[in-house]
Amino acid sequence: MANWLDLDDLIPYDNQVGGHKFTKEKPMLGLLKHKEGYLLKSVEGGTKGKNEVRFYDELLINETLINLRALVPLYYGCVNVKINSKDMTFIVLDDITTGMKKPCVMDVKIGSQTWEPGCSEKKKYDENAKYTECKKQWSFCIPGFQVYDLLNSNLVRPQKYDKEFGKSLDPGKVISVFETFLNLNSGYLGVEKLVQGFTAQLDHIRRYFQTQKHYHFYSSSVLLAYDAETLSNDKNTYPLLRVSLIDFAHVTPADGKIDLNYLQGITNLWTLFRTQLLHDN
Repeated sequence: MANWLDLDDLIPYDNQVGGHKFTKEKPMLGLLKHKEGYLLKSVEGGTKGKNEVRFYDELLINETLINLRALVPLYYGCVNVKINSKDMTFIVLDDITTGMKKPCVMDVKIGSQTWEPGCSEKKKYDENAKYTECKKQWSFCIPGFQVYDLLNSNLVRPQKYDKEFGKSLDPGKVISVFETFLNLNSGYLGVEKLVQGFTAQLDHIRRYFQTQKHYHFYSSSVLLAYDAETLSNDKNTYPLLRVSLIDFAHVTPADGKIDLNYLQGITNLWTLFRTQLLHDN
């Protein structure tokens, strides 16, 4: 890929469900999509952006991280784009919704602690004030999701639930939110395979974090995606689904210690799928 890309070849990413949307007035926020299908994520100023680029670069060259590399979107390096006469750098990644006709996507931020050690007291206060009850009960929160409601055939666009929905979410309603996201009440036999597929992939991530001592992940998310178009009444057919780890601006060295904060959150998410959602189907 070229070192420079033309802004005319880029559009705001429709399937983004967490964080802020890209605008030319605020180009540091949100995701862009290239006409060839790649995603571009702006490199934030200061240490956060450099930290995320450093994380991806190390994944490419450190063979001891090969198992972690398989859990994140493919990384193609960085490119520059001129926006409002300013040169900006973007991380280039695979889009996990590629090939999906009706992509349903959920951002699940993992861990009850979303601030990294050594951050300012203000940052710590701000992070603790967001998604407080969900993080306290579940050790994860839901910044946003979109879903194609299969019970409403008149909808041609997905229903979107943004970060304000997530911030006000009653932790007692988290299970029903997943039921909505997974179209569990649609009557399709394929939802059972959908839940099984997500459960298996979350278990794979959980098992990795039971032993990995290279990084601690703060304010990092698991992105769940599936194609509602591939849900069917054939209970033996798996719908198209993908799970990926995203957002690494606040990753820190683990110093040989298990990331218990992340492990608790991913375990709770896997357990919810295995005992609450899988059991009900």
